[in-house]
Order: sequence, then C-alpha cells, then structure tokens
Amino acid sequence: MTRTNPFAITYGDQSVGGSSSTYLLSAPYVIDKSPSDLRLVFEVLVVAGSHEGLKGSCATIEQAFSKRDQSLAIAMGGSTFEYVFGTDVLNTAANLAKTGKPQTDRGYSRAYTCSIEGKLPANDLDGLREVAVSTHYEASRQQIVTMRGIYTALHGTGARATYVSNFDSEAETFLNAIDSEATWELADEDVSTDRLDHHATFTRQYVQLLADQSQGTRDDDEIRDHRVVFNDQHAHLGDASQNIARLRHVVATYDCAIDIEQTQDLQSVWDDKIKPHIVQMFRDQFEPQVLAIEDVRVSYDETRKRLSSSLRLVYRKQGGASDVVEVSESVAYREQRTIDYTPVHGQGEFSMEADQGWGIRERVWSRTAIALGEEAPKRRIGGKTADPGPAGLFDESYGSITGVDERNTGDVVPDGWNVTSSSSQVSRQWVGDPDGDVGQMLVSVLTESVVERYHTRPSGGGTTTPGSGS
Repeated sequence: MTRTNPFAITYGDQSVGGSSSTYLLSAPYVIDKSPSDLRLVFEVLVVAGSHEGLKGSCATIEQAFSKRDQSLAIAMGGSTFEYVFGTDVLNTAANLAKTGKPQTDRGYSRAYTCSIEGKLPANDLDGLREVAVSTHYEASRQQIVTMRGIYTALHGTGARATYVSNFDSEAETFLNAIDSEATWELADEDVSTDRLDHHATFTRQYVQLLADQSQGTRDDDEIRDHRVVFNDQHAHLGDASQNIARLRHVVATYDCAIDIEQTQDLQSVWDDKIKPHIVQMFRDQFEPQVLAIEDVRVSYDETRKRLSSSLRLVYRKQGGASDVVEVSESVAYREQRTIDYTPVHGQGEFSMEADQGWGIRERVWSRTAIALGEEAPKRRIGGKTADPGPAGLFDESYGSITGVDERNTGDVVPDGWNVTSSSSQVSRQWVGDPDGDVGQMLVSVLTESVVERYHTRPSGGGTTTPGSGS
C-alpha cells in the first residue's frame, strides 16, 4: 500500500511527493529565501517496476525540471505555498542533478537532487528593487545627479511599465533631498529589460538648470539640453575724437533638443520661445541703449530634433558720451603758385627771368561721422546751421589751427582765411532685421568737406583789419 507524503512540490505540470508512487521526496526540502531571491532544493527518488518504466519516468522528470518560467507550489497537508510565475515569482529556472548514491541507485530506483531558483518582486517598494544616487559637481558647482537602479514586475505588470509609473515620484524625492531649491531637468535616460520584462535596469541623469530655457521659464517642457552663449565682440579702433563709443557686436548662440513628446515643430519653438528669449536675456545682461539684430542663422536638425541658432546683435551701451559712434577728421594745406618766366635773348635756351606770380593757399577740412538718430547736413556760408545734430560740429583744433566751426565762417574777412566751399552730405542707414521684434536702428552717416582760402590785403589800400591769421 502506497503511503501518502504530507509534502508535495509542484513545478509547472510536474508534481513530486504527495500521493505519487513514482516520484518520492526522499529527504526534507531546503528553502533559501531573501528579499530578492528564492531557492528551493529537494531530493526526488524515482521508483519503477521495470527498467523500461524507470527509463520513461526518469526522462519525464528530467524534462520537467529542466524548464524555466514555471509556477511553483509547496503543499504541506492542507496548506499550500503558491508562487505564481510572473506575479509571485519571476524568472524561474530549474536544475536537476543525478546524485549517484549507491543506496538509491540500484534496481528500479534512481535519486535526483533538484534546485529551483527564481526572483521575487519588490512588493515593499512598488517594484523598486534597488537604486543608487550619485551627485557630481561641475567647476561652477552646477550639480549633475545620476540615478541607477532596478525595477521588477509587480502584480502582473511588466517591469518597464512599473518603472515608468512609479519612479518619477521617487526621483523627485531624491532631488528634493539633494537640493530643494534647484530646478532639475532630465537630461539623459536609459532603460533595458530582460526577455520577459521581469527586471528593468535604468539610468537617469538630471542636470541643475542655471539659466531659463525660455522667457520667464526655467524648465520648459518642449526644450531639453539647452546651452546659450553670448560672445561679446568689440574693437577700440582709432577715432578723431576722444570718448567715442563705437557700436558693439554680440554673437548669441543657442543650442537645444526638442522634446518630441511635446512638439515636433522646431520652427515654432524658435519663433515663439527661443528668439524672444535670447533678445530678453541680452537686454537684461548688456543693458543696451539701442539694439538691432544684424544677422540670424538657424539650423533645424529634423533627424534628431535639435535646433542650433546664432544671432548677431549690434548695440550701443548706455551712458555714452555722445551719440557719435564713429568719427574721422582731418585738416590739410593745399598750396599752389604761378611763376612768370621772361626769356633772355642771346643766352642759353633755359635762360629766363623768373618773377613771382599769384599764389593760392587753401585749407581742406574733411570729416566723416556716424551717429545714432536723425542728422541733417550743415550750412557754413551765408549763415550757420543752428542745430548741431547728434554728430556735432567740426570744432576740433589741430595745433594752432582753430576748428572751422569754432569761428564765424559766414562772414568774409578782408585779410586771412575765408570759407570758399562747404560740402555736407548725410545718408541714413536702417540697421537690423525689419521683421524682427527688436526692430531697426537708425544711423546717420555725415560726410563733410570744407575748403578755406587764405589771402593778405595789399599795402597802400588804407587801414587794414587783420584777419584770423595763417
């Protein structure tokens, strides 16, 4: 009469122990259980009535206990410990070894040692098996946080889905513990799962944002991995006057990725968010008196959904000494004379008397000035222009030569220098993008040339009134 064993172990469709007369549990089973792993070891004695029957029974149990991804049950009398595959136990695998004991391997019996291993779901932390958090500080003390860990399947839900559903709140808790005042951006993420989606290994990297990604928004949902750089370019070339503040140039570059889960329209992000944000950042940092956008270059990488841009901005700093941004001035003497030659006959062919003729001495003033705003040409003969305009007057003195606009050039003096010619021309230039939000900058280019002629009053003509001298 077969005696029923109160213990029975079932793996998949194969049971040993219990009421089976073929597959007997020959020793107490051993169970090793931790928060993450389950391991069961037991011995099975296969009994048959013939060699042919023993062969078939051995083949059956060897086949059954070489499988993986099976459920497990341990029955003890009326109680059963059930480990349902995919819910209570994960990634199960069995191993069967023939022990070769002389006490059992004889006649129609054979003994095997069976071990079943599996992973347990992380029920205590909503599927989070383990996690490690590290913080890296850049030279600027910008914080970069890396998180690595493992999620398990939970209650029949795959590991990836469990990770996606639950780790955002976990990550927020870690980030708040590191720096609750910082604004964090998920810059990089990697998730890999095993073949059954029972274990998901993940890595996340968060970067502390130190600059707004769009106007008034530190972390914009559509913008990722942004970098904005302002390259201030200005040269102090020689000018004809002191304290001339030239127009400066700044090249602003902005590079970022576009979150395709939010939008795939790169151009709208540029027009609506990035471009006005760059201009506002420039205003806040450089505080320009006037501003214009001189050059715009935008690259749309549709294959990787990245956007790269470059803006060239021209501006004038606040607090300049005047509205003149560039000036070139000069004064020069221009002289010529005539000589009367009288030939002398009977001597060499080059023999002649030379008598002094008329002489002409002129002073030529030249000036080019570039100024902000509206400018008008200057009058200097028959009445000066009353309004000097943003470019000012030609009042620079050169050594002992007094500037042409420092003197009354409208009247004719009987002895000295008189203005004989004055040319003053203005051209307007609108600098910048006419379609942009910033608008254009008005610049006036003033080009002037003034000619003075010198003469002396002949003697014997009465009392002379000295002029301005030479």
